[in-house]
Amino acid sequence: MRFPSWLTWYKKPEYRDIKEYATDLRFGKRQLSPDGRGKTSIPSSLKLERILKNKTCSPMSLYDFYMYLKYIEFSAENLEFYLWYKRYEMSWLKAGSEGDSSSFHSVPTSTSSEAQLGEKQHQIDASDCDVDLSVDPVERIAHLISSEAMCGLNDSRCAPSLNGRVRSCIHPVANTTPFSGKAITSSNQPLDVQAELDAVVETFLLPGSAKELNIPPSLRDQALSELQHSSDPAHLRPIVDHVYGLLRNCSHRNFVRLGVSNGTFETVCAATGLGIILTCVGFLVVLLRAFVPFMGANARWDVFACWPLWWLGVSLILSGLRGSCFFLLLFSRRQPLPWERFDDSASVMSQRFGILKALSRLMIFDRKFRVRDYHLRKLQRKIVIQSLIGGAVFANLAACLFVFLPVWQDTVRH
Repeated sequence: MRFPSWLTWYKKPEYRDIKEYATDLRFGKRQLSPDGRGKTSIPSSLKLERILKNKTCSPMSLYDFYMYLKYIEFSAENLEFYLWYKRYEMSWLKAGSEGDSSSFHSVPTSTSSEAQLGEKQHQIDASDCDVDLSVDPVERIAHLISSEAMCGLNDSRCAPSLNGRVRSCIHPVANTTPFSGKAITSSNQPLDVQAELDAVVETFLLPGSAKELNIPPSLRDQALSELQHSSDPAHLRPIVDHVYGLLRNCSHRNFVRLGVSNGTFETVCAATGLGIILTCVGFLVVLLRAFVPFMGANARWDVFACWPLWWLGVSLILSGLRGSCFFLLLFSRRQPLPWERFDDSASVMSQRFGILKALSRLMIFDRKFRVRDYHLRKLQRKIVIQSLIGGAVFANLAACLFVFLPVWQDTVRH
């Protein structure tokens, strides 16, 4: 028997350190986690596949995911490499289906990912978000792979350095020949394919690269060895699968954990603290009614005067424990998320320090935006309903606990 989704208690995903996770994988201390969708608390509407296909909206869009990786997790190279590979694989398959290798055109790496994202933009369902679809979020992701890392076709200084680094990198691999700098063996392949692969090797795969992927050495060496003889994207498939596993098992869950949290740490702490105060006040009031001016002075039904305090207080606490501000949830509003503040570094609030900076990040002072993604709004409404139900259950249990105690007027003999 399967319960409706609104009855399934939402619990925010646990944080997972991607550097520690990737390092353990790299040195064989653990295996890559399975998909595990049956155990995760991430709704299917916010799964990684939908984000990568650009089918979600702010604050869960592909652009938001990239900004999170770039400024919060510092692992944007994983997404950049994955998007480049999907575009490269698409071009390769297209060339193979047409039966003409000269039709395999490869755009510069700095724009290939953007083109791939642009092709997915039309797939967004207008009913899933309140956004102007004419605005392409891909335009905001400028140069996913730095153009400075691209080796020019006529720059003879790049090739010797790259060749030497590749040779020294894959030297332990048996039966390998020196890397010639030409990944394409067929003479009729366009030269820009070679330049693009060289740039990707230089940027992502070699040790000490500007955006070196945290992958096991065996995967890297095998890929570099096979790329000497062929430009088939299948040689990079093991690396892509590994990178996708990091995105799915670490980055995505951490991204959803923060994305569902609609308030800053200060706001969530303030709302949770208010909930704790209201709950404690409820207990204080019922104790005062029970024993002041003396035990048995008041009727037992006075207990229910504290019910709203317990109900609202515990509702605020339950929302806070899942990283959300209850009041913002009610109106489908949110504060700027951590990575969004990097887009507005010139704002007045970002220039404040100390106590003023902490106060400026509270809900009543900070900017507030509408949650555009429909599925995220649905999830947040679910959190509100579950918090209210949980608060009501707690208030009923607390009221029943006190109402039957022998401290009220009709239970005490004078």
